[in-house]
Amino acid sequence: MMKKMMCGLALMGCALSSHAQVQGFDWSYSGFVPVFSTASSPQPQYGPFDPDYVLKGRFYAEDRDHNGTFSGSELISFTIYGNSFLNCTGSVRCGMSGFSYTPGSVLNFDTYSVTQTGQWGTGWWEQTVHSYRANDSFYSVYETDWNPNGGSVYRHNFTSETKFAISAVPEPQTWLMLGAGIALLGAAKRRRSRNA
Repeated sequence: MMKKMMCGLALMGCALSSHAQVQGFDWSYSGFVPVFSTASSPQPQYGPFDPDYVLKGRFYAEDRDHNGTFSGSELISFTIYGNSFLNCTGSVRCGMSGFSYTPGSVLNFDTYSVTQTGQWGTGWWEQTVHSYRANDSFYSVYETDWNPNGGSVYRHNFTSETKFAISAVPEPQTWLMLGAGIALLGAAKRRRSRNA
């Protein structure tokens, strides 16, 4: 009985892993130079290097052409701070103009999102633009039609001290195999205690 169950679980694990082509990755960059400017004061104000500021996200991709590199056309989802930059809905517009990642190398992406509320000229219009370009800078622009100072720009520049980290997200079959292994250990222990 135990041998049949083990063989069944092994076959199930092999079947699941053969179809698992979608891979997920958690990534982060840390350490940036902050920059601030406004429409009324356009001269950039540079802050000191901040090693604790973190830009992080997650993406899922499928290497359909089996060349070892994930490209924009192979991207399934891409989030920064939990916000999607591929499948935007409602008042949010977003897009990805560039993406590539080769495991063991640097992540490259260029993405944006735009959120607007209200109608321009009514005194209730607001717009927020977020733009992220890996290995260059990322920024947020806040604009309104009611603020006499116009908009403001918050930017963070990458430096040679900016650190990159990436790790694979465990696939569902990994958790399934772990659960199956724990169940087998429990069954073996129960069987031994009955025989004792």
